[in-house]
Order: sequence, then structure tokens, then C-alpha cells
Amino acid sequence: GGGAMTWKVLVYDKFCQDAIAPLLKVGGLRKMNVTLNQTIDSDRQAVLDTPVVYFVEPTAENVARIVKDLESGLYPSFYINFASAVPRSLLEDLAQGALKGSAAQKVAGVFDRYMSFVSLSPSLFSLNLPSAYETIHSPSIADHIIQQYIERIVDGLLSVLITARALPIIRCPPNEVAEMVGRRLEERIRELLGKGAAGAELFSNASSGPASSEPSGRPLLCILDRDMDLVTMLNHTWTYQAMAQDILGMRLNRLTVPVESSSDSSAPPKPKSYDVDEGDGFWAAHAGDPFPNVADAVSTAIDEYNKRREEMATSKESDDPTQSMTKDLAAAFNSIPEMTEKKRSIDMHTNIATALMSEVNARELHHYYEMEDQFSSQSVSAAVSTLEKILTGTKKGTVVDMTRALMVLYLSKPSAGEAQLAQLTEALQANGGDASGLSYLQHLASIRNMLVPNLVSGPGPAGSSGASASLMGGAFGGLADRLRQGGQGLLDAGLSNIQNILPSKKELVVCKVMESLMEQKASPATENFIYLDPKVASSAAGGEAPRLRSPFRRGFAFVVGGGNYAEMQSLLEWAQAHQRHVIYGSTDLVSPSQFVDELCHLGQAQGGGSPGAMDLR
Repeated sequence: GGGAMTWKVLVYDKFCQDAIAPLLKVGGLRKMNVTLNQTIDSDRQAVLDTPVVYFVEPTAENVARIVKDLESGLYPSFYINFASAVPRSLLEDLAQGALKGSAAQKVAGVFDRYMSFVSLSPSLFSLNLPSAYETIHSPSIADHIIQQYIERIVDGLLSVLITARALPIIRCPPNEVAEMVGRRLEERIRELLGKGAAGAELFSNASSGPASSEPSGRPLLCILDRDMDLVTMLNHTWTYQAMAQDILGMRLNRLTVPVESSSDSSAPPKPKSYDVDEGDGFWAAHAGDPFPNVADAVSTAIDEYNKRREEMATSKESDDPTQSMTKDLAAAFNSIPEMTEKKRSIDMHTNIATALMSEVNARELHHYYEMEDQFSSQSVSAAVSTLEKILTGTKKGTVVDMTRALMVLYLSKPSAGEAQLAQLTEALQANGGDASGLSYLQHLASIRNMLVPNLVSGPGPAGSSGASASLMGGAFGGLADRLRQGGQGLLDAGLSNIQNILPSKKELVVCKVMESLMEQKASPATENFIYLDPKVASSAAGGEAPRLRSPFRRGFAFVVGGGNYAEMQSLLEWAQAHQRHVIYGSTDLVSPSQFVDELCHLGQAQGGGSPGAMDLR
């Protein structure tokens, strides 16, 4: 609050630590007067003159640990913040423990913060629930476990809606996990609204700003199952942000790349970690750009930086040299923070681009991207022949790259014959690949129509026309000159092979669904979607709430079972083109290799059993 500065200790669990990490670094915590931050399960010493702020999930383990801290008298006062609504039973455990330890007076407050999600950008959130697809589709998962998991997803979605002050219309496909989530979320919102003004306040827009200009004043929340589009989770990528996750393992806006020593060329590269988020101007501007364009932008940024340095170093002509020197020095000092930040950003993106280019060349990822991109327009025999050359020839790529390509072909070409698939599967296994993920996809296809979505090719990205054969060429030329003194080595290798690759624009399933629902257009893809309005009294069995018919200006698209940056980027481009504001979220942002692992685990668990053995709910 406003008075004297109060230092505090921050104690969090793993989930809440991940929620804070993309938003506040150590310096940011210092500005919030946090003098010490520790995990709840660590061995903490008493701090007798500083209050503690807990930010944890409402679990029995966390409550027991807080009670133990109260009994031990570790801090003079306790501010207990739970990431989501606390069950009454846990509140009672906390109260009884505080009384038993004669420490009830130390509890300054207990709060439901509704922050059970990770905000990665203004348009992107994750519930940070890894392996959600595998968990939900596991043949051995018990009913009570799936119910707990759905409750956890609903906690996250409720947190997002309350944070956004949004009371949505909910749409979801029937007979899927998405419906279970949607109906439970409707119940939870209705329960809060039933608490009167306090509940309604959670969803009200205090400023009555953006909402008041909309026809309905309410957004759409579309909850989708990952099964609507599996191929997007497996495709090789060609845009900066998606490649940072796919190739460099970016997670929670943080990635690690190998960086060569500037002083000792013989020394092995050292790993260096970077945080990339909307606060970085270059990332904000280019995260969704095709990778070659990003290299061009890095090269331009270097040129601009060097030009600015030269201008600062050159004294302006003046009648009074002393006065001129004073002005120049003052201008130079004032520019130091800005120039330092520019240098940091350029160095970071140069190192990231170098690491990406290294992997592109080593694994010939441009071949994989181009091949998969062409599957949908090729004949079955041509697609099979192209992949066979990759699997049996001298093409590079990891076993996971090959596995992904085979899965993409299977999903893209449902008419491929059994003999053709068997031949490709044998070739994959000869390279040491695991075919259980493909077996799971085949099993899935045998019991539901789950194959590749009908992607609609659209115009290429702005500025890409027949003249864009230079997409890769000049872009890395300038960067290579600066990175490798004369363009020799890493970034210079293989440029002639990849200069003609054009990223095609395909409207993904999530875009088609959101367009149909937000524009209120009839579409076979959404005609059976359930309509839920938590603001309207629950209808009789089988009935449906009266529908809002006006188009939606704002929307949330949430995918149960994992999402990725390529899908997010496609949706945001659609929203911008249609003058809509859309936020994308999922149970977790899953890299293609992680998704392959989930499919393989499901295939191994399914073990070739009969389709009836799989509980897909």
C-alpha cells in the first residue's frame, strides 16, 4: 500500500513460481519490496522482522506446510494467497492448525487470487499442465482422476476469465472432454454469480470501457479438443517463435542456446539462457515472422546500431567547440541506456538465429518443412515416394524428425494403403524409430474421423511474391558477414539449398471454428457445438439458453490437450485480418517432440488392444 516501504518474504510452490517467472524477474520482485523469495518445500530459516506472502496452489500439502510454519513462528505475520478457490475443508484445516499452534493472530489474511494460469503474452496463456493429451486419453485413467483433472482445467479457465473481467458465452463440441470442461465451467461461474454483488463484481469491467462498445458486451469462449487438428502439433515449423520452441526448447518464454566464446575460438560453446517476451521490441515485432525474414531484420538492426554509434562518435561542427563537445557528451550519456539495451537485444537474437541456423543445416529441416507443406497438394504416391527417400536415403534429420514426418503423412493422406504405410514404418524402425505413436493414430482413426483437417491455402505473407526467391539468400548473407568475419562457416552453409522456400499460408481448423462462431456464420464444423450461457438461469433438461445473435468482437480460444505457437500465430493473424481481439490458450504449450512422446506412450499403453479398450471419453 501507500505508506512506508514494507519489505516482505515471498514463498511460492512450483506452479506459482512458473506463473510469476514470465512476469517478474528478480529485479521486478525487488521493486515490489520482496527481499527474499523461496520455495515452500525448501528448508527456510526464521525471519522474525519481515512479513511473509505465500502464493501457492490450494493443496493439502501446501496447507500443512503453512501450518507448520505458523507453529514454528517463522514470520511475524502471514498473508496467504491461493492461486485458485480454496475448498472449505482446506480452510478448516488451516484454521484448526493456526489455533492449535496458538498462531491464529499471525494470519493477516487469506485470499483466493484466481491466478491459476501462466500469462505468456497479452494474447497467450497456458495452464502449465504438461502431457494433458496423454493424461486425458490414457486407457488406464480412473474416472475420479479425470474429474480432478477437469476441475484443475476449469480452475485455470475461471482464473483467466476473472483476470480479464470477462463473462463469456461458452461454445464447445459435444461428447468430448471439451464439453465436460465447458459444462463444469458454466456451473462454477453460475455458483459465483449466485453469491450476489461480490460474485458479479469478479466478472464486471470496472471501467465499462471496451465492453460497452460491443453489441453484446460479452466475449466468446470456444473450448476445443486437441483431436480437432493433430497435424498442426507435429508439423515442422518455419517461423521464429515456433522454431524457438520446436528446436531450442523454449518454455515459459525462456530458452538456452550454445554461444561461442568471442575471445577463444577453440573453446567449446557455452550454454546461455535468454528471456524472450513482449518487453523485447525485436521479439514483439518479429516472433511470428518466417525465419529468413528474422535474419534479415537482425542484419538491419546491426546496421542501424553501428550507424548510430558512428553518429555519436562524430562531433558536430560548431562555432564553439567546447559547447559542441559538452552537448555531444550529454547526448552520448543520455543514449547509453538505450544503446546498451539495443546491443543486448541484438546479441541475443544474433545468438538465437545462429543456433537455429545451425540446427536447420545439421538436420536439413528445410527439407522436412517443405516436404510436409506439400503433402496436402501431392498425390499419395508422390508423398510416399518423397518421404521414402528421406527415410532410406542420405537425408539428415533426427529419428524424431523422421517420426514426425511419417505421422504428418499419415494424417495428411488417409487414403495411403496399408502396404505403403508398412513399408514406411519399417524404414523408420530401421533408423531406430518408435512406431507406437503411429499405431496409436491408426487406432484413433479406426474409431473416429480424426484425420487431417481440410486446410485452406490463402495468400502468402505480406511482401512474399514470385520475387521472394531471395527469402533466405541476402537475409543470412549480411548476418553471416558480421558473425563469422566474411560469411564463412555456420550461417554460410547450405544457403543455396534453402533460399527458395516460401512459407505457405494455411487457415487452420481453429481459425475456421472461431470465424464461424464469432461471425455467427453457419458451418458444418460448428453446427453441433453446444451453447452455454452461465448468466442465464439453467434450462430444463435438453433445453438450451436463448442465444445471442450478434457477432462477437472479442474471443478466447482454448484447446484441451495442448497447443502450440504455430496455431496461436495463425489465429492472431486471422483476428487481425477480421478486426477481432482473440486470446489463445491451452492446457500447455507443447513442442512437436513432446507431442510425439505423448502419442508413443499412448501407443505403448494401448499395446495393440481392441478399440474398445481405449477410454476416449
